[in-house]
Amino acid sequence: MKIIIDNTCQLEPDRIKELGLEHIDYPLYLNGEPYQQTWDSPNWREEKDTFIALLRDKKNRASTSGITEEEFQRTFERFKGEEILLITQSHNNTRATRDALRNVLKSNPQYDVMAFDTEILASGVGAQALAMLLEKKEKGLNRKECYALLEKNRANAHVVGVLYDLFYLNRSGRIGLAKAAIATAMGVYPMLSSTPQSGVLKSVGKVRNFTQANVRFLATIKQQMLEKNSKRLTVNMAYVNDHNKECFHMKNLLERTAGELSWNLHVDINYSNFSLLPHMGPDFYEMGYVIGT
Repeated sequence: MKIIIDNTCQLEPDRIKELGLEHIDYPLYLNGEPYQQTWDSPNWREEKDTFIALLRDKKNRASTSGITEEEFQRTFERFKGEEILLITQSHNNTRATRDALRNVLKSNPQYDVMAFDTEILASGVGAQALAMLLEKKEKGLNRKECYALLEKNRANAHVVGVLYDLFYLNRSGRIGLAKAAIATAMGVYPMLSSTPQSGVLKSVGKVRNFTQANVRFLATIKQQMLEKNSKRLTVNMAYVNDHNKECFHMKNLLERTAGELSWNLHVDINYSNFSLLPHMGPDFYEMGYVIGT
């Protein structure tokens, strides 16, 4: 079985390879022109930092588009004759990708593909994959069982994060320019959240620093774990620039809580992939997690 995941998953190239996953890319653009990047090049971190520097110049406009039929077909052709499990971000967020995938599968019955829509964004995609892979390793699951587990976990997947520069939310049309300027000047940062079925990010509060945010994230997770009567938590965090300190602070909070409450905790921390940068900008950290049931 080949498991293919799209590059919204917020897993680093080396981690994707370590997990035995295959990868499919969303096209990236800068000022309307294709921006060339190689997701698994030896200097992938430097490539991303170069792109982040370009984003800081607000005259530059970065964007992504849906995965094309041609890219799906090239990827599936590599594994023709094998079972394929495809894991993608919410199709509600990228209908062009959804339509391209449907067209390829309809016109190419020779590809043995089970396609799973995580119905979530960013690190929530990676968190769902990690939760599935952990149980696959423990229990020796086949493709059908992996798909069933993904379906079960989907309703218990969440994404939270903090965005430090609101101008990129303004650029994507989510907030007005005046509101972005005032909030940024006052040092007030939105806490963002995405849940399954929505496929969108929304503000769930405001904080002045990451310590406040992480304490509130932890309180939410503890309540959700209690409501689900769960002891299993899979977490995938992603950051840009030097915002790994926020991730390690959150990891410490989670590990301390897991010890106190006897949780089975897994935490991954990764540098952000290209696909989220045009929408979130060059300064954020975020966390996807799955509450096991």
